[in-house]
Amino acid sequence: MSYPPFQKTILINASPAAVWQALTYPELMQQWMSETPFEILTTWEVGSSFSITGPWYKSKFENQGKVLQFQPERVLSYSHLSSLSRLPFTDANFCILSFRLEPQGNGTQLNFTAENFPTEAIYRHLVFYWNVALELLRKFVEQQVL
Repeated sequence: MSYPPFQKTILINASPAAVWQALTYPELMQQWMSETPFEILTTWEVGSSFSITGPWYKSKFENQGKVLQFQPERVLSYSHLSSLSRLPFTDANFCILSFRLEPQGNGTQLNFTAENFPTEAIYRHLVFYWNVALELLRKFVEQQVL
C-alpha cells in the first residue's frame, strides 16, 4: 500500500541561517529533537551516511540514512530508517525527509515533506513525530534569536 507524502509548512521568526543551523548542527539538533541524549554522525556531504543513535527505554535505537541534498540555508534532504522498525536496511524501506527554507519577510518559511513510507505504522509515527518536532524547532529557533 502507498501512503501520501506528509507535508507541513511553518513560519519561523528567524533568519534562514538560524533555522539552517538548528537543522544541521548536531549540538543544536539535540536540543529540540529529543529530551533523551543521542549522537548524530554525518559530514552532510551529499551521498554520505547519516545516523542518530541513542537509548530507547531499556534498549538502543539507530536511525540510518544518506544525505540526498545539502544546499546551505535552502534545502536539506536525507533518507531515514529506524532500527526500531525492525525492517531490513534496504532502499525500499527508507523514508525521505526534506526541509526547504525560503526567506519570508524577517523570517523563514520552512516547507517539510516526509515521503516513501514502507508501512502504515511508520507513516503514522512520522506524521505524529514531525507535527510535534516542527513546532519544537520553531520555538527553539525563535528563543535562540531573541
